[in-house]
Amino acid sequence: MNIELQIQSALDRFSQAWDQNDGSAVGGFFTTDGSLVNPFGERADGRDAVSAMYTTYFGGMLAGTTTRIEVGSARAVGDSHAFADSKQVVCAPDGSVILSLHLSALLRREGDAWRFVDARPYTAGPPA
Repeated sequence: MNIELQIQSALDRFSQAWDQNDGSAVGGFFTTDGSLVNPFGERADGRDAVSAMYTTYFGGMLAGTTTRIEVGSARAVGDSHAFADSKQVVCAPDGSVILSLHLSALLRREGDAWRFVDARPYTAGPPA
């Protein structure tokens, strides 16, 4: 399976965990030393902190949300890492889009799984 398909498969599983609004499960897609800077500029370092951040958000503004991520490009970085650029859409419980994001991420293969080392979902501002 090529790298883009492998990463897409991992992101599909991530989306399934998100759709359950399970912060611990979503955090499990990060390496133990992984980091997340969310679209609001908040940083979480380490799997436990990422899990806690998602748990807090799923208990508030992201309650009942779902997400879909589509890989735009992915390339291998050595034998165990990959860098991916993707489009992420977060939908409210009624299906309306509440966030449309670009997701840049460094992932590491751990066994058969790909996990986020660094994830940066963000919105792009208008051109100057």
